[in-house]
Amino acid sequence: MERETPEAAPPPTFLRGEEASSGSSSARARFERLIRRVQAEVCAALEAVEEGSGGGGVVFREDAWTRPGGGGGISRVLQGGHVFEKAAVNVSVVYGVMPPDAYRAARPDAAAGVEKAGPVPFFAAGVSSVSL
Repeated sequence: MERETPEAAPPPTFLRGEEASSGSSSARARFERLIRRVQAEVCAALEAVEEGSGGGGVVFREDAWTRPGGGGGISRVLQGGHVFEKAAVNVSVVYGVMPPDAYRAARPDAAAGVEKAGPVPFFAAGVSSVSL
């Protein structure tokens, strides 16, 4: 199992190679930019709710991590607000090569012996939120 590595600040992108350029038009790069923008907009909206409720000054704390096999994430947490006891808005962008057992579990035809030849690449990215 790969260990996540804490980062002092989020990198401009979690992608590598040509997809890592700021002007990349790949689907992966566009999707990463989209979910990062959504994260920023949701965090700004929640901070505005706190500000408007008299709980001003409460802001999100940010932590970033990278994954050696490819990708990483940004966790933003707000605590002790007037409206929200705790809120989190997280982004994850992970990719790499799928282990054979995971591929077989995901594809019933693979479990029946019909396997794809060679490594099976994967890419997953998303934004999630939780509040109390």
